[in-house]
Amino acid sequence: MKKVGLTELTRRAAARKPALGITQADEETMRNRGGSRTPEKRELPRRTEARAKAAGLKPITSHR
Repeated sequence: MKKVGLTELTRRAAARKPALGITQADEETMRNRGGSRTPEKRELPRRTEARAKAAGLKPITSHR
């Protein structure tokens, strides 16, 4: 088995997206809408958004 680091794996995935016709909009539609999340897991996107804003970063869009 050949080991592949996360950086290399990410690079390979990004290189395959154009060949597969995947765009940023497609990635949004593939996200989990969260309909069956527990209340605790629904809180996670809220906390990560707050942390990103506190750090001066753009929050990642997520479904709650």
